[in-house]
Amino acid sequence: MDASSSPVGAPEAQAATAAVSRQQLCDTHGEYESFQRWPGSRLWTGCPACEREHALQRQAEEAEQRRQEAEVHAERVRANRLKVSGLEGRMLRSGFDTFQADTPEQRVVLEACKSFVSPLASEDGGGLWLMGLPGTGKTHLGSAMVSHVINTERKRACIYSARELVRMLRASWDRSSAPAEGADWQPTTEDQIIDFVGTAGLFVLDEIGTGFNSSAEQTQLFDIIDLRYKHCLPTVLISNLDVDGIRAALGERSFDRLREGARVLTCTWPSHRGR
Repeated sequence: MDASSSPVGAPEAQAATAAVSRQQLCDTHGEYESFQRWPGSRLWTGCPACEREHALQRQAEEAEQRRQEAEVHAERVRANRLKVSGLEGRMLRSGFDTFQADTPEQRVVLEACKSFVSPLASEDGGGLWLMGLPGTGKTHLGSAMVSHVINTERKRACIYSARELVRMLRASWDRSSAPAEGADWQPTTEDQIIDFVGTAGLFVLDEIGTGFNSSAEQTQLFDIIDLRYKHCLPTVLISNLDVDGIRAALGERSFDRLREGARVLTCTWPSHRGR
């Protein structure tokens, strides 16, 4: 091929597109090879070691921001779980460490309640029955279990007296819809209340014998208990009644579900009230 057949300006084009580099000095990492961003550009690449460090720093900052956002969200969820848990007033201050356990019998019951929720073995189902005279700290222990599950186990838990649960369900009868779930969501319709209580990590039913006086109310309770039974979720019963009284208050179907695998703890000591 003669000279006339060579592409005109080929060497110049190659020179124009060739990468241009030069030695630069980084105050931190010393010399490095810097490249022109594009031919004819006044922009040059910076120190690669610095760029790697900056990238890692950005990743760390973004990860920390995500962690903080997740922490804020988790705290918001925890606070809302407490809000709808049924814990209020003195019950919010009821913990295992504030339960008065002066006798061996009291210590046995306290340790049984602790072990029931530490950790919460939700896949085992089962239950715990706290029975005995008024003023023996049964509601205190039930509240402590709910507080532990929400604050330590990071799961949903609730405690309602039989009367409170009936009142919640009655109030829902004229509601057919409610806002969508969110961090500040509360159950308001009958279906939502049944699902909320029926799927909580722990449910404590207090003061059995003060509600469920009609067959319709006992049917609603059974819907909750049956849902928990199907999902193998633990339930705690608190009552001043004996076993026959609990059976009559709950109805045969709910009683039959709840007694399966349940441990009975009897609080026989004198009342703490008025001391």
